[in-house]
Amino acid sequence: MRKAIIFCNNNYDDFAPDYPLDGVIIAADGGAEYLKSQNITPDILIGDFDSLSEEILHFFHGKTKVLRYPEKKNKTDSELAMDFCAKEGYGEIVLINAVNGQLEHSLANIFIAEKYVQKGIKINFINRNSEIFVLHGKEKLTLKTHKGQNVSLIPLSDDVDVDIIQGFQYPLIKETLYRVTTRGVSNVAKKQEVSVSISAGTLLLIRGR
Repeated sequence: MRKAIIFCNNNYDDFAPDYPLDGVIIAADGGAEYLKSQNITPDILIGDFDSLSEEILHFFHGKTKVLRYPEKKNKTDSELAMDFCAKEGYGEIVLINAVNGQLEHSLANIFIAEKYVQKGIKINFINRNSEIFVLHGKEKLTLKTHKGQNVSLIPLSDDVDVDIIQGFQYPLIKETLYRVTTRGVSNVAKKQEVSVSISAGTLLLIRGR
């Protein structure tokens, strides 16, 4: 499965993503500035570059594939990057620092994830204080945790049918979670590994870092 790692335009102060660079590296506009500061050359640079200096663009010229869009557009740079990955057939997209800073951008990045998981693309978010995994349809996810770690289950669709969750302080078996309630918020891992199985809907699994 081809993987893309998208570095989004956001504040990286006091945030050093420790995610392995084991896929195609994509900078969404100002995300290129962070990559340059870490001496990382992205494979692809995408956006309208309203948040990126000409100096950075010049630095990556000839080293990186550049996809430039007009400033007047109907999609954010993050969505453009995700659309590119979907069209190119990537099976997994990891978004770095996409949920941080401006609330409207954070919410939009989370909401549009549903569009891609419905196409069979695996979506993960790596943020300053959390990791978000998006489950869809009939799916099971097993995660490494530590005892006492906070894990929340938030429906992205109107409702999510949960088959079973294991390794948690508060169990769920054959229950439906609804987006308009807080039933799945702030569960706690009891073991070094937890698992979540759903049979319908789209679910955000949020693991505290």
